[in-house]
Amino acid sequence: MELIGSIEIEKYAGEWIEIARKPFYFQRNCSASVAQYLDIEYKDGKPIKFKVKNSCIQKNNKISQAQGKAKILSSDNRSLNISFSFFTDFSKKINYQILYLDSNYSQAIVGSPDKKYLWVLSRDFIEKNKIDALVEIAKERGYDVSDLIFNNTNLISQHTNLKQ
Repeated sequence: MELIGSIEIEKYAGEWIEIARKPFYFQRNCSASVAQYLDIEYKDGKPIKFKVKNSCIQKNNKISQAQGKAKILSSDNRSLNISFSFFTDFSKKINYQILYLDSNYSQAIVGSPDKKYLWVLSRDFIEKNKIDALVEIAKERGYDVSDLIFNNTNLISQHTNLKQ
């Protein structure tokens, strides 16, 4: 699996299915997570930020959403600062790097420089051997993958249908 160079945010935008992630407090009751990157803002013809909308199914079968903004920090568009508002009294900022993105913009690995946060993303459901290959890339980049939580793809299908 080959790493692409500079990222075209327009191609990266859209919907991503969370295949796997490290456990985090703010996603503790989430399954079937989906991320959407939309409404790119430009300055001098270059993308500078975009909206982030994450949603998941909570244990009570209700859809939970977190909205945020991603600010692009690097000229290759790989480093971002994302701020989320989960509730009116709680917000979270994360420095986030696109560690891997395939040439079709269909599979990605994103994580934080401190290696505390990690997500394996795909545009669609993928086979186990592809998931294993993505997890191996994360491991090669120094992330502890022993505690990854894998999403239930059946719930993701239900989640996508509930949103429509």
